[in-house]
Amino acid sequence: MRYEAVYRRAEPACGERRLLLAVLEDGVRTFLKNARATQGRAFNLRREALAWLTTEDRSDVFAFENICEALGIDASRLRQRVLGEAFDGEPSALH
Repeated sequence: MRYEAVYRRAEPACGERRLLLAVLEDGVRTFLKNARATQGRAFNLRREALAWLTTEDRSDVFAFENICEALGIDASRLRQRVLGEAFDGEPSALH
């Protein structure tokens, strides 16, 4: 039996799970708080959070897609809900 097979877990450990949830919560809250910002620091935070939320790039361990997968969350559905809440169904407000 290989080492990885013995120690690999089906889901993150309690501490890891809390960390992933905290990162997810912070990213979503940051985006929602600054969703309508048009300038300054709030706009930069909005832009960064939106990029994190909408990219499908999985190269970063804390990428939105990776976190959702590790937590058993449907990333596409969560993304739609967050964007919908931020813009009341106005996706054109992203630009």
